[in-house]
Formats: sequence, structure tokens, C-alpha cells
Amino acid sequence: MLRLWQKKRSNDWRAGVMLGERETALAIVQHRAGQLPLLKHCGIHPGEEIRPEHVLSMFIQGRTLAHAAVSGIIGADDYQLVQVEAPEVPAAELNEAVRWKLGEVLNFPVTDAVIDVFEIPQSPLRSQSKMVSVVAARNVAVQRVTELVAPRAPGFDVIDIPEMCLRNLSVLLQQDAKGVALLAFGEGFAQLILTRQGVLYLTRRIELHSPVEVRVDASNDTAPAGSGIDATTLALELQRSLDYYESFFDQPPITHLVLAPGDARAKQLAAELRPEIQLKIDLFAAEHLFEVDASIEIDTRLPGLIALGAAARPRGNGH
Repeated sequence: MLRLWQKKRSNDWRAGVMLGERETALAIVQHRAGQLPLLKHCGIHPGEEIRPEHVLSMFIQGRTLAHAAVSGIIGADDYQLVQVEAPEVPAAELNEAVRWKLGEVLNFPVTDAVIDVFEIPQSPLRSQSKMVSVVAARNVAVQRVTELVAPRAPGFDVIDIPEMCLRNLSVLLQQDAKGVALLAFGEGFAQLILTRQGVLYLTRRIELHSPVEVRVDASNDTAPAGSGIDATTLALELQRSLDYYESFFDQPPITHLVLAPGDARAKQLAAELRPEIQLKIDLFAAEHLFEVDASIEIDTRLPGLIALGAAARPRGNGH
């Protein structure tokens, strides 16, 4: 996303690392022509057990991985993703031209922002100015990731954002050929990604609510019924996003929803959502998209999922 410098990749490996105060997520993938990518590592390492700056040092070592390409990921509080009208300037001047459109949009000074721009699908039904998506990242956050990762990973070349990492996973799904909605769950929210034939059409954060109903278990303690998520409200928000996608972009309906991670909670939520929304619902399974090294256990809770998406970044992808 935020391309730091151009480097020639010395091999087919890429790592994605998401540094946090409480934990560090790391994924390592080998991209192989004509085969499923090999997933070598996908884990979340608690901060009290291992310092963030040491995670890469532990795994990116030895001749094979020493020069692997590395994507660092910044957290949701450290950037904004906005859409603005594309200025009519040469491509080389686009980032700086867009910067001065952001003064009243960002919640931090535009002079403190690192900017990158990527094109988005335009509506074929509306005569309007061309729009672009802009990632504006806090310079201090970019510096922090760079200072932690660069000395330990010679192949460090990109700083990414969670939405684009999840896009990398969505386009790998078989359902992407006809359009798919990937819904990735965090703590109290879910990130929705809509892609079709490798194109990102929409990304949206949906706040999650608990159902009103509670049950009493054998210990007489109250606990949320089922998944603990209000499926009716979630289905309504999903349908609004799908309706917008269809009408604005003049695209055929998306009929498949994939829930991530594909754990027991997601399985319960899928059962609760099916009566609420007319979508075929599947659970995310990394082993369907990657050949998984037999020696590893995969942690696809949201930080691990995002790191995996960063490691799955296609070769030669400018974004």
C-alpha cells in the first residue's frame, strides 16, 4: 500500500507482520507458480511473552527467509481511508495533489500524513468526476513500523493497511469469480470486504451488537445466546452494503458470504444468519487457499488473518 522503496525480490517468500502493544501477528508465505502458496507460519505472539521487535528476528533468519519480502501493517488508529475527487494531474504528481484535498477530511494534520492513492471502480450509471481512494497514514506510525522492521528484515518494502490485506484473501476465494463478501470479525466489530474477479469494490467496518436474549446455563450464570451477535441487525447492515454495491456499480448480486475466522462462533453465527439473509454462507478455511506446513498451527483470529493477507500479497502488486 504505502510503497517505501523498490526492491528486487530475491525469492518467492513474503512475510506479513502486524505490530501491536499487546501482541504481534506474523505470517510467512511462499508464492509458487502453478501451485497453492505454501503457508509456513501464521501466529499471534503475546507481547508479554516476546517483544514485537524480536518476532521477525526469530522467524526471518537463515538463507531461505533472510531476504524475504516483508509487509509491515499499521493499526486502525494510525490511518484513514477516504475517497476524494481525482485531480487532473500526471500520475507522478497525484499523491501530492490529493494531499491538499484532505485538510478538512482527516482527524489529524495533513502535514503529518504519509499519502498513497489507489484507483477504485467507478459507477457506470452516474456521470460524475472520477474518484480515488486515499490512504493517509500518520507519519509517526509509519516511522515506528519502519524502525522496528527494517533493521531486522532486509526485504521490508511495503507498509499495508488491514482492508487491503483482507482484500488479498478475498480475491483468493473461489467465490470471488462471481463476487463474494468476506466478513472478518474483531473485538466488537466486523470488517466487510466485497470483491469480484480480483477487484475490491467496497470495504466497511460494521459495529457488532449483542442480542437481547440471554440464557441461563447449568451454573445459573447468564451468557449471550448462540454466537453473542445480533444476527438480525448484522444481516440488515450486510444487505444495505450489498444493495449499494449492486445499484451504484451496476453489478450482479453477490450470493456468497464467507465468515472469518471459521471457528465455532462463526459456525453458530452462520446458522443464525441463514434465516435472516438470502446468501450462501461458508466459513473461512486457510487450508483451502494454501498448502499448510504440517508442523504449524494456524491462528486466524483477526490480527493473524490480516498478517496472512499481507503475506499473500500478489507479486508485482503496486497496492
